Amino acid sequence: MLGLDPEQPDDTVIAYAYAYAYAFEAAARRAARLRVVHGWSLPPYLGYGLPLDPALGEELADQETNAVEKVLAPWRELFPGVEVVEQTAVGSAGAHLVDAAADASLVVVGHRVRHTPQAFHLGPVTHAVPHHATAPVAVVPHD
Repeated sequence: MLGLDPEQPDDTVIAYAYAYAYAFEAAARRAARLRVVHGWSLPPYLGYGLPLDPALGEELADQETNAVEKVLAPWRELFPGVEVVEQTAVGSAGAHLVDAAADASLVVVGHRVRHTPQAFHLGPVTHAVPHHATAPVAVVPHD
């Protein structure tokens, strides 16, 4: 299982290449299906108690799904034998990954390496998953 954040600048695939390659290679070695999980948030203007128009909700969900598919497309070409199942859902990525880890044999998340005095600061997802997931977790550093 791979946690995915497609909302990076144009260098998304390069920035996450190590985590993606790690997850795809691990799935290929195990002849296992790769489940890709992406949690996303509603725009802030919808957080003020306004009811969500179902058509808008579907449009936002489609945009998130399309973003995930775009990021995964080159990896699917590199690893054609790996079956990929995508899961996009509104809510905390960390919570979705922890829930999905219940039936995973390995969870892969990335960790952005920061070149500052606080270089080992973990983001909320990378912090939550190793502490709460029931499956083994691989934290793969990237720039």
